[in-house]
Amino acid sequence: MATKKKPTQWQLWKKKAPKVPDITCPDIDWIMGYLEERIQHEPRTYNQRAHNTVVRRLEQLRTANDKLRESGEYWYSIAKDHLRNLD
Repeated sequence: MATKKKPTQWQLWKKKAPKVPDITCPDIDWIMGYLEERIQHEPRTYNQRAHNTVVRRLEQLRTANDKLRESGEYWYSIAKDHLRNLD
């Protein structure tokens, strides 16, 4: 009869951790494509300056999301290595 192994502290923490969201770049790309489509179909009612502002902010959001994801991966790796060294 097989005995169940007690979960490690790392496994307990990981189970409680929030899920990492999907990469948001496709959503950002969709919004930018939608805006480009609006310019082509409604050029007189579309404000190019507002468009440029929105695109710039979306690119800033893309960069911030990438940095946040990299930061999470970095700290995950550090925590995992340090916990491994404690065992």
